[in-house]
Amino acid sequence: DPGHGGRDPGTDAKGLTEAALTLDVALRLEKLLQKELGVEVVLTRRSDVYVPLEERTAIANRQNADLFLSIHANWSSNGSARGIETYFLSFASSPEAEAVAAGENSASEREMHQLPDIIKAIALNNKLDESRDLAGMVQEALVSNLRKANRDVRSRGVKKAPFVVLIGAAMPSVLAEISFITNRQELQLLKTASYKDKIAQSLYAAVLRYRKSLKGAAATTVER
Repeated sequence: DPGHGGRDPGTDAKGLTEAALTLDVALRLEKLLQKELGVEVVLTRRSDVYVPLEERTAIANRQNADLFLSIHANWSSNGSARGIETYFLSFASSPEAEAVAAGENSASEREMHQLPDIIKAIALNNKLDESRDLAGMVQEALVSNLRKANRDVRSRGVKKAPFVVLIGAAMPSVLAEISFITNRQELQLLKTASYKDKIAQSLYAAVLRYRKSLKGAAATTVER
């Protein structure tokens, strides 16, 4: 799920929009995953079009997807803020996490009177443990791989927050903030094909690791 698009460009920094960046990374990731036997990739958008947040998980549900990965770039009014963080759906773990979710949720069609429904959806989320595991794998892969190209990469950890785009997913779902588009150093890296390739390769490695963990769990169940 490449974040934003169309009338919702997301964060914009010196000519690079979050919508363009996330689509670029998603298309690179798709190419890698398509080489894997038995893996099918469905993108929520393939061009600069607007897709409502609620429709994104609906697409995943209709396709009976095994996992949902939403790709985003972070923003901060503090230009020195940098690093990578990965989220799964739950109540916010900190005011900072809540602020990130509020920013990403701003394009939502949901009104505040629907807040009880959102709270109920989070409370009934039965994929919490799997989503946390997947988020950990995504975070670890991004940090370890990107550190080879950028030794200043900071791991901001796995966090939880009420992202509308993750609500309603019938499968493990995470949102990855791949770098800060408002950080000068990270922005320069994000403009290069090689760094975007490394991000895609990191996400690819995380997806394969998660897939392998599912096979291991299935084998354990069979043995019992």
